[in-house]
Amino acid sequence: MLKNIKYTLVALSTMLIIACDSPFELDAEQAPTQLVIEGLVTNEMSRHFILVTQTKNYGIPGAAPVVKDAQVEVSDNQGNTYNFIHNDTDDIAADGYYFSENEFAGQVGNAYTMTVSHGGKSYTGSDVLLRVTSVDSLTVKVDEDLRDRDPNDEIPGLDFDEFLEVFFFAQEPQETKDFYLFKYYKNGIILKDFESDMYFAEDTFVGEDIHDIATAGYFAENDTATVEFYSLTRQGYVYYTDLFNVLNNDGGMFGAVPSNPRTNLTGGALGYFQTSAVDRISMIVKDPS
Repeated sequence: MLKNIKYTLVALSTMLIIACDSPFELDAEQAPTQLVIEGLVTNEMSRHFILVTQTKNYGIPGAAPVVKDAQVEVSDNQGNTYNFIHNDTDDIAADGYYFSENEFAGQVGNAYTMTVSHGGKSYTGSDVLLRVTSVDSLTVKVDEDLRDRDPNDEIPGLDFDEFLEVFFFAQEPQETKDFYLFKYYKNGIILKDFESDMYFAEDTFVGEDIHDIATAGYFAENDTATVEFYSLTRQGYVYYTDLFNVLNNDGGMFGAVPSNPRTNLTGGALGYFQTSAVDRISMIVKDPS
């Protein structure tokens, strides 16, 4: 949850590296195509979504191929079944997305099972929708170094009038083991310090008093800042931990061998089916000075 993370590369001066001049050929054999399924059902009344795509072979440019002809449904342990249909909007950017035919709100405590059928195969994923703690409040502080910097000192991705930081507060009940995913927005657009950043935590890390935790990024006066809390199961927390490690693997000599994130999906699909309770708070950012 630190705002800035510094990575230190340690040189091992005692290691002898032996180079080989013999030519070698890269094994370019491609892996079989796999389905990638990403779904989210929350406790909010809405048309929830399931995104279905396919992996693509190494070296092929462009976005992952979308799947438009799957059969998708979600059921719960109370006997309810919700049918999902492929993109019925005018937005081609939503191709690959399956939306519930009707709005519904997931219920805290219920278990949900997603089933995706495609190409003669069936893939399932199950998750329990857990409660989430509430975001109590947001506050604003001035980063004086940014505010007082030389006007000619340009920082990539940061406007000169963006020197306000937003912090959030919450109370985390300690009688249960809880896991959270955090999302930050500036004027309705997702906000990260770095593209590969993900913000998630277990309750032992944040403690009972979630106090003065900085969001990502910086804001200008009159921007709208939004903080969202999502509940996660332990399996969801493991998935995001694995995914973060994959995205931030530097591929170096001493780095771990990349592997697919552990998932709750069956049938050989990649991705994750997530159910979450959501709490959010927004504010118009004002300079407190």
